[in-house]
Amino acid sequence: MTTALIPPGMEQVESDWRMSPGLVANGFVFLTGLTGQRLDGSLSSDPQAQFETAFDYAALILAQHDLTLADIVDVTSFHVGLQRHLATFRKVWNAHVSRPYPAWTAIGVSEFIIPGNLIELKVVARLPKV
Repeated sequence: MTTALIPPGMEQVESDWRMSPGLVANGFVFLTGLTGQRLDGSLSSDPQAQFETAFDYAALILAQHDLTLADIVDVTSFHVGLQRHLATFRKVWNAHVSRPYPAWTAIGVSEFIIPGNLIELKVVARLPKV
């Protein structure tokens, strides 16, 4: 059984883009790419604020299934300006992850759909064993 996770305020993501913010399947939760853009469409020019926003979305979506950031097992982060912003991203990362730390892959990219966006997180979390 597959279950979509759509927190309040993210309904438009599903309807406009035809994708679920989160999807529960086979013991895992898969989150769609999470950016630094706020739900109101605005985007901070501050890299740290964008990184915090992406992690806030991860927490919001996971909470729909009573999970937290501690349940994350794998993250792929895509960055515009990876080398320029890596220290800032690691500061935000360190504030949001805990042991056992998730697997992490960081990839530099040239652009995203949203002009000015610097980050996209691809997140996989595990469901607790029942």
